[in-house]
Amino acid sequence: MSTVPRIRSIARPWLRFTVAACPAPGAWLLCAALALSGGCGNEKPAAGGANRDGVVPDGAAADGGTDAGASVALPTALAILASDYKVTTVSLYDPVSGQLTEGCVHTGASGASLAQPLSGDVALPSQPQQGGELRLIDRKNSVVTFVDPTSCVPRAQLSVSTGGFKANPRDIISVSAHKAYVTRYESNPTPTDDPSDFDEGNDLLVIDPLVVGSAQAAILGRLPLVDYATSVDGVTILARPDRGIFANGKVYVTLGNLSVKFVPGPGRVVVIDPATDAVTDVVDLPNWKECSGIEYVAATNRIYVSCWGSPNDADQAATSALVEIDVSGERAAIGRVVPASKIGNLPINFSYAAVIGETAFVGTFGVSDFKTGAVITPDAFQAVSLATVTATKLLDGGAYNFGRAAVDPVGMKVFLPDGDAVAPRVHVFDASGAVPVASGMFEPDTAGHLAPREIAWY
Repeated sequence: MSTVPRIRSIARPWLRFTVAACPAPGAWLLCAALALSGGCGNEKPAAGGANRDGVVPDGAAADGGTDAGASVALPTALAILASDYKVTTVSLYDPVSGQLTEGCVHTGASGASLAQPLSGDVALPSQPQQGGELRLIDRKNSVVTFVDPTSCVPRAQLSVSTGGFKANPRDIISVSAHKAYVTRYESNPTPTDDPSDFDEGNDLLVIDPLVVGSAQAAILGRLPLVDYATSVDGVTILARPDRGIFANGKVYVTLGNLSVKFVPGPGRVVVIDPATDAVTDVVDLPNWKECSGIEYVAATNRIYVSCWGSPNDADQAATSALVEIDVSGERAAIGRVVPASKIGNLPINFSYAAVIGETAFVGTFGVSDFKTGAVITPDAFQAVSLATVTATKLLDGGAYNFGRAAVDPVGMKVFLPDGDAVAPRVHVFDASGAVPVASGMFEPDTAGHLAPREIAWY
């Protein structure tokens, strides 16, 4: 079996070492113990406008900016978020060189630009951001932190809790160098009557990322989405804007559609024209509930949305699926569907959608005993044919251990975070053959051994 590429780490000023190439599963603990040997330089994954083939897409500037938001931001490398839900650390990983920068930014970091230390409830954006900046969504503190990934120095922070309410931001959607949307999942129970203070919530906050931290106003407006919630008889459903992406000049946002008592409505994706900040269409997902993760595959002009299903239902898997949306035409249209009922009958991991070509990489949640913690049903990670909905299991894990996975369609690799309490690591799969195979693993936080929860391009 092949090994993980050599990983170089400059985790924190006091932690510099080289991790030897680690064999796959059996020898990981030994390999981690051997990690404290040797020193290395302080290189970090390089930023740049071209993609990994050196090609700058039409409408994109070589510095990573865009021509009036004409193109999706270009990926630089992978961010790996690890957390025990009390503290958070984010490491950077270059899948080409295997270079790992541990602890690029973490809860203990300080500085003039960090008014709020990172909490234990932080998320990574659904897509890379314009200019290659690393942006972190702190859901607990209602703050977005802007980090220079080259130096790992935070540039600025922006509170999105206008009026001081718990906004619960879920994503930041980069449209152009000077424009982004922040999804705010919660509503302000006591907003003022002044529409200019943008304190209502349940909306998209419109911001200028480049002026965050300066004397200029970074919050430009808001797009209310309260009227776009789906309906349930006898229940008031809140739209709850969740995750979003920018594709083909439009913004697509999943709505959580939950009441204050967490009764779910049917799934829905709203389509927004960023030129006018207006909703121009909706894509209803009537058979699926609690839809969240969203991914755009440019090669096929398809969007994929992951729906967890309703835990209130006797059969949660019946309303859980990975749903394909075709955005190649004038209006978006539902395409193929991978129902949870056909790939193990367990709820699909709602935090991500990951697709290479005709293969979707889908996680399903297991079940554990809440009293003892014993695993009753393991998490599963599967490669699923979109054409036949045939699943090939790649890995089992502890219940709720597998997090948000990421794919590298150029290098044909898949990265899966595994929050195992004993051996937290990232599993790497080679997807270049007919059937993906495990090709190695590595630990992204060898100092704190925090569990990896999310992996995403920045």
